Amino acid sequence: MNTPKQRSALFTVLTIFLVAIVGMACMGLIGLALFGFFQGITFIDGFASGALLLVFCLVVWKARLSWDKPIPVAVLIVYFAFLGMFLDMRGNPLYNLPLEWVFAPAGAVLRAHELVSHAAGTTAVNYEFRFIDAHGEVVRELSGWIVSPFRFVEYLAVLSLVMWPATWLRRRYGGSQWLPPEAP
Repeated sequence: MNTPKQRSALFTVLTIFLVAIVGMACMGLIGLALFGFFQGITFIDGFASGALLLVFCLVVWKARLSWDKPIPVAVLIVYFAFLGMFLDMRGNPLYNLPLEWVFAPAGAVLRAHELVSHAAGTTAVNYEFRFIDAHGEVVRELSGWIVSPFRFVEYLAVLSLVMWPATWLRRRYGGSQWLPPEAP
């Protein structure tokens, strides 16, 4: 009968230290990823839009949703439109075009600019939506009270449109099960 060799106390302590270091490094990487994600949402045009659409499509696919089940789809679309209203206030050039079409004076283009303020240990980010003419002059500003509900309605429309190809894909490729028919 072979008895297992006992580890030395030094080896056990070093193993504990190594596990702690690897665990802290993993937590640091998660924190760095979250920091990069929030920086992207705040400062990169289209980052939040793309992230929301990607997560929406993943949820739709994993939950096996389609327009065949309109009530859960409608609830999910409203939820993601609400998220989009807050997380994607900045928008992207494509999502900002309707704002230009509706509110821009003739010959002006919309520029979204973030305002970062630090006070009492917190950081706040607000966005200015300004219409700029050909000479670089600000000709009009658009209030966030207009942009927020506009984004909500915009996300309702965009996500509803995304559901049509998702429904088609679900019907075409999503019906197969990997379990055999007699499995529980």
